Amino acid sequence: MNRRNLLKSAIAVGLGAPLASVATATPAHAAGNYDVLVTEQVKNKVMLFRAINLWTPENLGWEWAAPAQSAWARLNDARFRETDRFGWVCMVAAGGGKVGMVNFGDDDALLWSATPGGNPHAVEYVRSHGVVVVASSESVSSALPYEGYLSVYAPTNADDPATLGSEPVDRIEYTGAHGLWWDGSFLYALGSWTLAKYRITGSLKGARLELVQKYGWPTRFDGHSLDMDFSDPSRLLLNGAQAIWSVDKADIRQLTNIRPQSPGVKSFARAVDGESFWLQSIDVTDPVPGQSRWWNEYVQFFDPTGKPSYRRGLDYYGYEGRFYRARIASTRLT
Repeated sequence: MNRRNLLKSAIAVGLGAPLASVATATPAHAAGNYDVLVTEQVKNKVMLFRAINLWTPENLGWEWAAPAQSAWARLNDARFRETDRFGWVCMVAAGGGKVGMVNFGDDDALLWSATPGGNPHAVEYVRSHGVVVVASSESVSSALPYEGYLSVYAPTNADDPATLGSEPVDRIEYTGAHGLWWDGSFLYALGSWTLAKYRITGSLKGARLELVQKYGWPTRFDGHSLDMDFSDPSRLLLNGAQAIWSVDKADIRQLTNIRPQSPGVKSFARAVDGESFWLQSIDVTDPVPGQSRWWNEYVQFFDPTGKPSYRRGLDYYGYEGRFYRARIASTRLT
């Protein structure tokens, strides 16, 4: 692969500092002049591209392929986070049951992995405590049959992710857990019925999630992804109830519907200039009776007014990709 040089601190987001202090370090840009990290489930890879460029093999900035094991099937989530020992890593979660930490360096080694089970949909690294939190949307075992969990993994050395254990130190029942976001101060979690805000208490193996605020919907919301809003550091973006929402981090009960009539969205992101993109299930864009298809071969981009502008797929790779999630990368290609 033609490896690009990386400006690894160009737009560091939520990596141990509150987003309010990070947003000013996020450069203004022309439309599409940022990098997108996608999970692709045909080849089961994480892939990094500049949004505005054609997504050709020559323009591929970085990729990582999951091990050929059933527990690593269906990469659902990927995000860059910074660690004290290894520098930048890519946190990955697979529907088959695995999560891991990939060395975003010369060897792309799998530095740590665990098997929380239950169809992991999101994984987050909390640098201040060295803790990993996983959102699983289903029961993790016959002994733990609840429909969704937050699993907490903790290290013996907070500065060294290699000391993370393979078994969780705590689990919290959380129906349909799909989304997680750490903003440097608090961890936010999204599920089928609930949006919650936690702080991390304790240290090392004593680390736990302490509930700060919780919002529950009266009818099933089916929340999917959580992401920062690059256009407003005081807010997060989420999707559920067939719409896109903006939420005030200071009071998560304050939600604004910013894009109604948006069914089947798996992830949504908004850049600093208001340009946005989503991954919408192909069941919505190209329905086939009797089939359930949760991916799309294209990531759809929108201009700041919300009008469709361009889309990106793997047209130059000789196969139709199956993207599940797409987000603005917290590293930047040169």
